[in-house]
Amino acid sequence: MMNTLNLIERDSILRPVTRAGFWQRRFAAQVTKPQIIFDVVFGIMGPILCFAFDPIVFRGGFGGAPLAAEYKIYVYLFSGLQITMLSFWLLARSGFQFWNELAGTGLFLGGLFCFAVGVVLVPFSLMGLMLGIGIFGFTPFLTGIVYARNGVRALRSPRTDPSIFTRAMIVSLGSLLVIGAPLLLGFAIHQAVEGSVDEIINGDIQHASTAAQRMWPLKVFVGIESNKIVTAYEQASDPARKQLLKSCYQEMTGEDIDEHIRIMHDSGK
Repeated sequence: MMNTLNLIERDSILRPVTRAGFWQRRFAAQVTKPQIIFDVVFGIMGPILCFAFDPIVFRGGFGGAPLAAEYKIYVYLFSGLQITMLSFWLLARSGFQFWNELAGTGLFLGGLFCFAVGVVLVPFSLMGLMLGIGIFGFTPFLTGIVYARNGVRALRSPRTDPSIFTRAMIVSLGSLLVIGAPLLLGFAIHQAVEGSVDEIINGDIQHASTAAQRMWPLKVFVGIESNKIVTAYEQASDPARKQLLKSCYQEMTGEDIDEHIRIMHDSGK
């Protein structure tokens, strides 16, 4: 009996310890300090910097007109919601089951969205490497890892109500919130911007100036709607009218309308 115990003990000592794989450690329940730093850098700071210095996707710059200006409002709102949810999760971590399921669903969907964006941008990111800016195009993959990891951790949190029905309801609500809220708010912003653009084009000096000033807080969301002002500017023959349209465009977008026209012509649009 003693010999058998000795053999078992010796075998346990000699047997190599199996270490968790790379991705298992990334998604493990244990949170490490390097992971927190990584999450803050690529889950919060990274997306903000990418939007701020975006050269081709939602704002014109290198290579002509932006690639996806028509999706600007939704992507900005969706990303803003993801950054907010991640920030609260990193601060609060696990809490009530409703919060865990809601945050987990939202962040996991955000991760999938980032991976999809990264795949779409791969060709442009590879071309951009020659200019030294393509590396930013791969940021969505890193951001996707951050959101997916924290989403999985939130969904794995202990639950007070183990019923599948309760969890399904919360997950459905989380999906509806993450997808539907940016869509509804984006539609409202789009309608407000279009109304102001029409007022600028058709209104007198006072109404046009007021409409442009009213849109200043939302200028980050102004996209293809402002192209109507560009068209009216090109067609206007009255110098005073052209100057009014130019100043209103500058107020709404923060960009020079003549520079925008040059970029549009260079890109053939």
